[in-house]
Amino acid sequence: MEESATKDSVGRRSRFQRMPKGKRLFLTERDLCILRSLYRCRYLRATQLVSLLRPKSEKRFIERLGDLYHEVGLIDRPAAQWRRFDARYQSIVYQLSPKGLHLLRERGELPRRAVTFSTGGRSNPAPQFDHAMMIVDALVGIEQETRKKRGQRFVPVDEILARMRTKGICNNCVKHPLAVSVTISTSRHLPFLTKPLTTHLIPDALYGIEQLIDGEKRYRFFALECENTSPKTRTTARHSSLALKQAAYEAFIGQRRYREAWGIPNLSLQLVGHSGEAEPSLQ
Repeated sequence: MEESATKDSVGRRSRFQRMPKGKRLFLTERDLCILRSLYRCRYLRATQLVSLLRPKSEKRFIERLGDLYHEVGLIDRPAAQWRRFDARYQSIVYQLSPKGLHLLRERGELPRRAVTFSTGGRSNPAPQFDHAMMIVDALVGIEQETRKKRGQRFVPVDEILARMRTKGICNNCVKHPLAVSVTISTSRHLPFLTKPLTTHLIPDALYGIEQLIDGEKRYRFFALECENTSPKTRTTARHSSLALKQAAYEAFIGQRRYREAWGIPNLSLQLVGHSGEAEPSLQ
């Protein structure tokens, strides 16, 4: 395909494929911050990168994202985003490319992940793209709100996993480091349940909020669940539903299983629906 055929009416490069102009780029600290942010979250919209990194010039920052994609291939634009009917009118979603991941590893600059499906994860593939974006959108919003509050800090999942290892807690016997089994005896969410039911929980994300109160660090931890396809209820507990998930968390939190499973002192469930709005949490 000729270069002119991939440009729009005003000569801009294609959103859908790399079109290098032969620019010579020298990596800056801000470029590395972009790569580290994408490693932490797997996917980030250009607007989210702007809000997280707060560049002096938003226009030049967006242009730099284009150069990192087109010229040096350190970041990618996941193809799944182009399936949306309004993709051309949305902020572009970026992810770290294999080349960008290799660079960070070479430099020893891999940060703590905010999601277990981060680029380069060994055994935890990313959820379906739209679901993954719901998770990322929720976490980025939470982290941004945390930054606005003095004395608060967002605690990513890798920090929680590191504490688990320090306490000798290890889930190597399962495919996911946060997978836990839980037994539901009775539940207001499953009124038809007549005998104990054992199921598994794997949160979409696990995070904490550190707060400095009177010179002492205190923590609150949250399991994040983003629902966009599962029905609210079913007439059986054999298939996934929001009611089953709520019942499982109710039992898990009520039995304080999070202490032995994840090594954390407390836990609340944070539900986010398809609208992106958080529902009341379960503590």
